Amino acid sequence: GLVMLRRGNVTTLDAPDQWQGRPVLCLTAERSGAVWVGTEGAGLYRWQAGQWSHFGTEAGVSNAFVWSVCEDAEGELWVGTWGGGLLARQGNRFEPAPGASDAMPSVTALFGGEKDQLWVGTGAGLLHYQAGKTAWLTQAGSTPLSDVRCVVEDGQGTLWFGMLGGGLGRLDKAGMRLLGTRDGLSSDFIQVLHPDSDGSLWIGTFGGGLNRLKEGRFSAIGTAQGLSDDIVCWMEDDGLGYFWVSSHAGIMRLSKKELNECADGRLKAVNCLTFGKGDGLPTLEFSGGLQPAGCKTADGRLWFASNRGLVVVDPKDVKLNYLAPPVVIETVQVDGQAMAGSAEQAAGKPLRIPPGRHRLEFVYTGLSYTAPDKVRFRYRLEGLDSEWTDARTKRSATFDYVPPGRYVFHVSACNDAGIWNQEGATVAFILLPHFWQTWWFAALAGTVALAAATAGVWLDARRRMRRRVEALERTQAIERERARIARDIHDELGSNLTRITMLSEPARLPSADSTIKASQIYDIARGLTRTMDEIVWAVNPAHDTLEGLVNYLVKYAQDFLAAGNVRCRLDLPLNLPPWPLTAETRHNLFLALKEALNNCIKHAGASEVRLSLQVEPAAFVFSLADNGRGFDPNQIDFLRTAADRFASGNGLENIRQRLHKVGGRCEIRAAPGQGTTVVFAVPVLPRHHRNGNKAARAVS
Repeated sequence: GLVMLRRGNVTTLDAPDQWQGRPVLCLTAERSGAVWVGTEGAGLYRWQAGQWSHFGTEAGVSNAFVWSVCEDAEGELWVGTWGGGLLARQGNRFEPAPGASDAMPSVTALFGGEKDQLWVGTGAGLLHYQAGKTAWLTQAGSTPLSDVRCVVEDGQGTLWFGMLGGGLGRLDKAGMRLLGTRDGLSSDFIQVLHPDSDGSLWIGTFGGGLNRLKEGRFSAIGTAQGLSDDIVCWMEDDGLGYFWVSSHAGIMRLSKKELNECADGRLKAVNCLTFGKGDGLPTLEFSGGLQPAGCKTADGRLWFASNRGLVVVDPKDVKLNYLAPPVVIETVQVDGQAMAGSAEQAAGKPLRIPPGRHRLEFVYTGLSYTAPDKVRFRYRLEGLDSEWTDARTKRSATFDYVPPGRYVFHVSACNDAGIWNQEGATVAFILLPHFWQTWWFAALAGTVALAAATAGVWLDARRRMRRRVEALERTQAIERERARIARDIHDELGSNLTRITMLSEPARLPSADSTIKASQIYDIARGLTRTMDEIVWAVNPAHDTLEGLVNYLVKYAQDFLAAGNVRCRLDLPLNLPPWPLTAETRHNLFLALKEALNNCIKHAGASEVRLSLQVEPAAFVFSLADNGRGFDPNQIDFLRTAADRFASGNGLENIRQRLHKVGGRCEIRAAPGQGTTVVFAVPVLPRHHRNGNKAARAVS
């Protein structure tokens, strides 16, 4: 096949012994131009003018695990080891630092301050070393310091240190203060600190991306904002407006301007140029968590420690690909099946997709042979999305549901240098609707819904009006019942009590004959007792049933007829339905029966009366039949004398009126010499009885 060779943007340096197969952990550049490199178990190396030198136990490096190396302001070289303490260079040998204990914990960070000051980060806290004297800082207030991994000093003389799990520490004239996730930091695991010239502090974390501390406020920038990785191992400023950041996904070049705009909220994502194996890196995973894990030499080159040796980048000599990648939409798939729409596309017509809930997938690609694995994409479905979706390196876009309508799918791509193809590629399509998704169906449905709403409002208004009418009916029923009770009390009780008063008045005189008066008073009082019993029974809601009515009528009839020596025979059902009856119905039916029984005793001359009850589906029929002399109903109005009319209290007409009040009817069947039958038919209407029953209960 065809092979293309091109020069990479990074250079890898290896010691002659290949570091003895060990990872490179730390490095620093001397003013003389030499680069000192510490390894994990292979001792210390020096690179100068293309020549390599190795320093091991024979040179005084008592511990081969060199975790930090640093040149201070006075030009002295210091080496921190794991378990071997702090070493100082003496010519070509290394000796234990004067005044530093051999039992010093592992040294994880070295930073040379002003004059001959040296700040040492350890697993037990922060150590200040100067002229052979040590001062430990092991806690801030009541909080102990733990595992210091990086130390820097900003332009105002404030010392900052980061801990692996302990957050960020600040030391100034006001004392020491600790900051962490509770203060807005994205992670308490800090691996690198970098003060910037504008007064801000950049913080590289393990898993939390980059953080910027400016004017007391933290701002986080991670993979969601465009970084290739959230693990920051080391960072250097190239002096050309970019930060170079080593990570576990290669080396990232980030514009300082874009980083600040993103941290300020003016930019959603940064353009991250990432260098990988295609650019010459031996590995994507770099060393971090030890200071320093990188450096910048006088010639402007940037050096980084990795698991596979040293990586060197010259920012001024980086070759970028300024050719935007062409973008092609390869297929449009509907429910997993590719659509054959090339003819429509060639003619400039949109694809037509049949109705249904489809899963749409657009497969696309970007053509770049420089670094095809770094081509990134973004897409937007015009008509559904208002903003672009960052697809990173994914080469397909899936939509599980798209409503019917006209759409245009846009896709754009950028190369490894972040150069975007602004034109991109597009495909237009129409997702056809079902008939119930069309505008005319929606209009029809809206009309039906409006009509239904109107009908609902009308029905609700009608229901409310019916309720108001029912409430008025109940109120009127209550008023009628109250008026009836007042009338009964006035007519029956009031008149009789007046008679008792009149009869008892002469008895107060010593010469009065009270025997007759007392007998009359007794009779009137008994009548009052019966009348009161009738009124109480009529208004008592416990008797608002057919069974209660029948029981009371039968008992009254038996007692009344027995007083007149008239036999009473009953023809009643064994079980009566639990029909509710209003107090008005019971009272009028009782008075009608009472009138009929009174006629039997006074006018019929009967020796036997038969009471019967017949239950129909929506009514009951109560009959009273006697074996008296009878009469001709057609001649009753002419036969009755004025005395009869007065004695009977309106007679049969009164009975008819009482039945008419409760919606019933009264039939009188009689013939001379054949007795008389009075039939009371009373309908049972559920709503009428329910409302009347409530009214009666309210009155009682």
